[in-house]
Amino acid sequence: MIATCLQIKVLGPLEISHVVTAAAGAPPFGITAAKVRQVLAMLAVNANSLVTIEQLIDELWPDGPPSTVKTVVQTYVYQLRKLFERSFEWPRGAEIVVTRPGGYLLEMPRDNLDVFQFQHLMRCGKDALAEGRTASAADLLRQSIDLWRGPVPADIVSGPFLRGLSVYLEEQRLEAVLLRVEADLANNRHRELVGELRSLVSTHHLHESFYLRLMQALHRSGRRGEALAVYHRLRDILDDELGLEPSAEAKRLQREILVSS
Repeated sequence: MIATCLQIKVLGPLEISHVVTAAAGAPPFGITAAKVRQVLAMLAVNANSLVTIEQLIDELWPDGPPSTVKTVVQTYVYQLRKLFERSFEWPRGAEIVVTRPGGYLLEMPRDNLDVFQFQHLMRCGKDALAEGRTASAADLLRQSIDLWRGPVPADIVSGPFLRGLSVYLEEQRLEAVLLRVEADLANNRHRELVGELRSLVSTHHLHESFYLRLMQALHRSGRRGEALAVYHRLRDILDDELGLEPSAEAKRLQREILVSS
């Protein structure tokens, strides 16, 4: 594997850089051609796994491919290889985009791709929280969230695969945020969390778990009336927009706050 010094970021605008030059402050190199960027994104989020020509075709031309589609795909891969050759020094004959029967793969360490770094840190943080190591969990989850620089993919035309991936990763990001909030609550940081949770409730107004954590943070901060007002807001929004009631967990939390002194 030759691309040990290559870094690719997709959690936000697409960035490709060399570890050494990036550390020295050099800007990442850019790819302007939209379809070539799309090919790279597909290969990057499937690093070291085969992406078939059919998968690339479905992603690049969801409304129907051109008649010479396989030749066009080969051209995009060729252009991508040439961009890497011009921007980085590889051993003679070495390739980062490897041809395999039926498709291509990007051969590079997954640790050098931010999407896999995010998922690894999130898993470690989740495990730490389950084991009661709340300070470590909060730190790991905060590191995972800090890798995000914007939506996925922020500046790439998306077909069905990348759109689906974007939805999936955004759900993972919200889960990481929620887990980090839970870790911070366990570390008695309830007062510091109130403002952030109010913003999360406003942005994700149908995400019940953020309401519950806001109720907990307010209640622990001695703001019982505000905590109950959050429950009432949740109940009204769920009824108005979805015709649903708050969950059993939400009702239980409301009762605990009501009977507390």
